Amino acid sequence: MSIIALFNAAKDYFEARRTNQAFRQLDDHYLKDIGFYRDNGHIRPLAGKKDLDIEVKGHVQIPPGEQPSDG
Repeated sequence: MSIIALFNAAKDYFEARRTNQAFRQLDDHYLKDIGFYRDNGHIRPLAGKKDLDIEVKGHVQIPPGEQPSDG
């Protein structure tokens, strides 16, 4: 994993963590007003992606024509 990918993954993790901490302070009524709900301690959006947690993908394969050059 390149250093940039590592930094991006860390940034996404901390962003999701900070968002969840901010939403935990709101009660269920306010969460519903802004489009979220509380499910077993997790904050989830009412529509769209079902979780705010970051999914870590193991390996993303680049198509052969788009491989970065070595030099």
